[in-house]
Amino acid sequence: MIYADEYESWAGDYDLFGEINDINLAERDFLVETFFQNKTRSILDCACGTGQHLIMLRELGYDISGSDNSEAMLAVCRDNLNKFEIDVPVRHGDYRHLQDIWENKFDAILCLTSSLLHMHNKADLLAALSSMRERLNDNGVLIITQGTTHKTLEDKFRFDLVVNNRDFTRLFVRDLKKGFQTLHILDIFHSDMRNGMKQHDVHLKIILDEEYRSLLQEAGFSIIDIYGGYDKSPYDMNVSMRLIVVARPWGT
Repeated sequence: MIYADEYESWAGDYDLFGEINDINLAERDFLVETFFQNKTRSILDCACGTGQHLIMLRELGYDISGSDNSEAMLAVCRDNLNKFEIDVPVRHGDYRHLQDIWENKFDAILCLTSSLLHMHNKADLLAALSSMRERLNDNGVLIITQGTTHKTLEDKFRFDLVVNNRDFTRLFVRDLKKGFQTLHILDIFHSDMRNGMKQHDVHLKIILDEEYRSLLQEAGFSIIDIYGGYDKSPYDMNVSMRLIVVARPWGT
């Protein structure tokens, strides 16, 4: 299936929620601990977006590379890397076909912030996960994160005021229908330099814990841990506000 670039109109404003190098400390510590446990040095962020995690992990000393299927997001990513004077290999490409983008393999592959949910059918999901599995070194680890959980799909979480300051407001509105969610992003500019309103829509498949287990096993992963937070608390459909997958292939 061919997917439209839903970030083309949004990429230039994507980072307005905060500083590009302002990573959640709990997320950073989770990644560092996981990498330490798996003796990780080389990392691929296969949906790197505007480069936030590339910058953070390179500054921590990891051998990090990035790819993304959105040319618009990669253009912003390259600008961000130049801004921080960071030299990281960045390539355009579809994570369903990582072997066409990268000849080398990696100790860890990241697919963060709901990026996998852009795949809307089982065939594409399996193609993506199998491609990630094929690009992992022996004993490698795949990390997937998302903010969609059983809890966040409740009606009371349909509206999310993400940013609201003197100059800028960002509101997320979620519409749910038959296993999918449409995320409506409303950006409101109210400063002396810029004013007006822009809307962007992103369509995401809903994938939760048990479907992840099934897909990952079919794609060749045997050790699958699913957490409900960066503190590695077990995923609980009644309370967890985040879903984090750490998976290792057969034979590791």
